Amino acid sequence: MESIPPSYAPSPPSPSYSPSPPSPSYSTQLLPGEQTVEETRRQSPQALNTGVFRRITDSTTLVLRDQQPGSITPVYGRNGLVRGHISLRSSEGLIEVTLKLEGHLRLETSGAAITTLVASDSYSLWSSSSTEPCPMTLPFTIFFPSTFMDRRKPQPLPPSFEHKLATCTYTLSVVVSRPRRFLSSFRSSDCLVVPVCYNPRSRPRTPMLPSDVPFMTTVKSSPEEWHQVLSTMNATQSSGLAPVQCLLFIPSSQVYPLSETIPFHLQLRAPSSSLAPFIDKSAPKHGLPVLSSEEITIRVYLLRQVVVKIFEEQKLSNQIIGEGKLTYSYPLPDNHHSYRNVPLGEGIDCLDWDGELRYTEDVTVGSFATNPLSVRDFIVLSLEPLHPLKCPLLASKHLHPIRLVTDPWSDHAVTW
Repeated sequence: MESIPPSYAPSPPSPSYSPSPPSPSYSTQLLPGEQTVEETRRQSPQALNTGVFRRITDSTTLVLRDQQPGSITPVYGRNGLVRGHISLRSSEGLIEVTLKLEGHLRLETSGAAITTLVASDSYSLWSSSSTEPCPMTLPFTIFFPSTFMDRRKPQPLPPSFEHKLATCTYTLSVVVSRPRRFLSSFRSSDCLVVPVCYNPRSRPRTPMLPSDVPFMTTVKSSPEEWHQVLSTMNATQSSGLAPVQCLLFIPSSQVYPLSETIPFHLQLRAPSSSLAPFIDKSAPKHGLPVLSSEEITIRVYLLRQVVVKIFEEQKLSNQIIGEGKLTYSYPLPDNHHSYRNVPLGEGIDCLDWDGELRYTEDVTVGSFATNPLSVRDFIVLSLEPLHPLKCPLLASKHLHPIRLVTDPWSDHAVTW
């Protein structure tokens, strides 16, 4: 049976369109009455590293770009671009030109040192197997590794670091190989070695309150800006005194840049009898507590712990890298329930100090952890009687872990 195709009505004609008006002209310059709502900043070319590092020998010159002008040691960050070129005085009779990036982690253990190779990358820039003659200038572009393998597990590459328990160093080497004069089957190599610094940068995710902003003005309006660290100073059993509650307020991010001071606030809460040892006895009735009275010393400081773990053995070294400066703060009125609206309670008094933590050591490396080396940082509150046998309160030391980073918070992306 013959099939008959269906019939279709003709489509209506397409509607006519009028041409769109031209797009309005835009300008980055604000007109009267306009304001910027949001802006994405771009890194200025001046902020880039434009310096050049050179190391020159009789036969070879190594040039490294993208460095700070005037730097004496090349510095690279996480996955950093290592860019430059090698210039040869003579390319006659060469077998191979190789660029090597190596890193060594040396750990001190019981009477011995253990060295681990954490980076070992080799790049052949030219070899005699090439059909082209060796050029006098060999450009290269490589990347700094960010991890190394430890027991078949990737570990973060440790930064350049020097300590009595551990040292981590990196080198960039140029190896120029030639045949030996009388034994052509053996190589003779000239090696140029340059120490480089690996400094992986990091920054906080949130900004920190400026150190000059008073604690009392922000703890009520913006309590989320502060983190409360609690500890207790106990009393001797024979004294019958109540323990002293120690409230240390630090910026809530708990991640602090090495370039900035760290504000804090300290409050001690207890009955007046327990707080009496903190008051200078020689002061008048309205006298203020002193930091080093006849009985108790109050101290807030930054502590760095370097931990080395080899097999089942662990070594630990402590170093104080910052000290706190405390200033007594007058108490708030009784009807002003600060500290997240927690009242003092009946019969409880308080003593308050404002303070700033400043670095006393030239610290350039932030906190990091990698197997078998870790660098940990703490804020320490120490309350220590000067005469323990006479004081009714017992010594107290509380370590609160924090993280130190190389760069301050920024509201725009930065090319590292």
